[in-house]
Amino acid sequence: MWLIGLVILGCVWPVGAQDTLTVVADTMVVSATRTQRPVLVVPFAVDVLLGADLPQAEAGLSLAEKLRYVPGVVVDNRQNMSQGDRITMRGVGARASFGVRGIRLVLDGIPLTMPDGQAQLNNLDLADIGRVEILRGPSAALYGNASGGVILLHSRSGHDAPFVVRPLMVVGGDGLRRVQGQVVGRVDRHQYAISGYRLVADGYRDFSAGETWALNARHTFQVSERLSLTGVVHHVNSPFLLNPSSLDRAVADSLPQSARFFVRSQGASKSVLQTQGGVTAQYVGDVVRVETTVYGLTRALYNPIPGRVIDLDRKAGGWRTVVTGDRSDVSWTVGLDVETQRDTRLEFGNDGLPSGEVNTIAASDVLRRVQKGAQLQDQKESVTNMGPFVHLGWQVATQWQLALGVRYDHFVFDVTDRWLTDGVDASGSRTMGQWSPSVGVTFRATDLMSIYANVGTAFQTPTTTELGNRPSGAGGFHVDLEPERLRSFEVGVKGFSSSGVVAYDVAGYVMSIRDMLIPFQVVGSEEIFYRNAGKTRNVGLETHVRWMPSKMFRAAVSYSYQRFTFRDYLLESGDQLSGNRVPGVPPHRLGVGLMMNHPSGAFGEVHVQATGDVFANDLNGPPVGSSKPERDFVNAGAVVTDLRVGFRRAFFEGYLGMNNVFDTRYNSSIVPNAFGDRFFEPASGRMVYVGVVVAVR
Repeated sequence: MWLIGLVILGCVWPVGAQDTLTVVADTMVVSATRTQRPVLVVPFAVDVLLGADLPQAEAGLSLAEKLRYVPGVVVDNRQNMSQGDRITMRGVGARASFGVRGIRLVLDGIPLTMPDGQAQLNNLDLADIGRVEILRGPSAALYGNASGGVILLHSRSGHDAPFVVRPLMVVGGDGLRRVQGQVVGRVDRHQYAISGYRLVADGYRDFSAGETWALNARHTFQVSERLSLTGVVHHVNSPFLLNPSSLDRAVADSLPQSARFFVRSQGASKSVLQTQGGVTAQYVGDVVRVETTVYGLTRALYNPIPGRVIDLDRKAGGWRTVVTGDRSDVSWTVGLDVETQRDTRLEFGNDGLPSGEVNTIAASDVLRRVQKGAQLQDQKESVTNMGPFVHLGWQVATQWQLALGVRYDHFVFDVTDRWLTDGVDASGSRTMGQWSPSVGVTFRATDLMSIYANVGTAFQTPTTTELGNRPSGAGGFHVDLEPERLRSFEVGVKGFSSSGVVAYDVAGYVMSIRDMLIPFQVVGSEEIFYRNAGKTRNVGLETHVRWMPSKMFRAAVSYSYQRFTFRDYLLESGDQLSGNRVPGVPPHRLGVGLMMNHPSGAFGEVHVQATGDVFANDLNGPPVGSSKPERDFVNAGAVVTDLRVGFRRAFFEGYLGMNNVFDTRYNSSIVPNAFGDRFFEPASGRMVYVGVVVAVR
């Protein structure tokens, strides 16, 4: 169904031509390696997206809009504001039941990933992202608890004018309404940016409406030529985010917009109030560069789920310091990360919505009408991590670079059981630690091409939620759940054509994971629990080519192949799943994009994404004795096309976007190993939206 909204104001992006990406091999640098190094020197698969690489005229609903053409990275827009995007990098992260797992996310120098490894994207303003850096593969020697890789997000910088105002409204299908305003500028040695927005959406599916308010502020003071101070504050308030949950194959095919009555009657939803901020001091000397950040976070979560109501209060913070230097043929980086997380968790039974109110009350009233039952838990949880690291780069010969790194992480998980009416004190502690070395080598075959290889290890702890969710329903932490331990070997080639028209990147890897954490559900429960698989192996190939013959025309193609299989996985039933595919990981993914910017101001983009079939459970099909067909356990692949057209001139820009142009029926993500075979989360059909940009100085 086509639905075209009317636009009152415009989009937050600055009016005028997009930044053009000048591809010069020795000046394109990446900082995801915790020091600024040329892309062709770094012996890892890295991506830098800015200007022309960031798609324009997007709706601002999912990080998938920004990362379309990063190979090896899959962002599933779950069509569920309550659960958020699921991000998978080289197969890691597919198990996340909500938020992002196994991948380190950092926004403006402040981690979005908590010390226990869970990341939330609630306070990420997608309309304000100006640069993205991705480090694919094991990065533990640099960041610690992040085995899949790292995504660094940078907000758009301020403007050179003293005062610029950019208002925004985008209106479209599925009840999309986004209103935003931004004020940016520079005065003397001060550069600032303040933005706020309100996002409201009814959602494609029933019971998927949500509302979010956010305010972000950045201020940089250039103290001297060498020293700068930057303060950042991100505040978000989501008063209600409804959760339609997943469906089985028959319902997902016949009634994709539906939500089960039980989920609706339990008022499955959440509200979030979060404030995060920090201060970064950066000193740039002739030989030494020092960057230190102090940050803190407070988060209040109220989360009715089927069977339970979770009331969580979180305080978190940390200190990150990195010192880098270059002397002769040697570069070095030393640093220390100190992180802490303190949660107060209350849990109650969920008595659901009052009789007669299911489907009759407004979406904004659902959360406060949920009736709390008997108290089930009252406990304090804490996570503390200290991670020193060292990284060395050595110019062994004219064309050879050697990189060595090592990090040690020491985690302490504590839980204090304050609900002792059951006569059981479930208090306890878990300590987890690991040395994570890595080594890489780069061969500069030419000034514009390098060949590299690396061997790395990674370490990933269970989150407090994964440790605390026990099938028995008892409090405390799971005593048998172990961290994942990963080893990887990677080779690749990357470079640019002599004219800068073509940029390319090809990488192949083999990863092995011991004690991989696998999600599952049990009879009569909607809750996600976790267990360790013995061993898994992932073999992958990633390619990415960008063609930029002129400022007027650009094209991008990316392809990812990954075969993620269990090597040793013995179930309690005695079934050995060795050789089965790991669920939730697409074996094939292809992206093709064509972008045009005409001198007249007209622009257009076409994006095509194709994904292969994905198994939905560890068994890769029905259990023994089941009469269900295999298709009920497979998420079928799909080809989805998006279109953007618009016009910009001087201070004005207008555009029209169309997602899923051909109204393809598909499921955008799955819940692996869901009880009742309810694996599937249907994606939206054709959705149209419009926007207009106005910039006032």
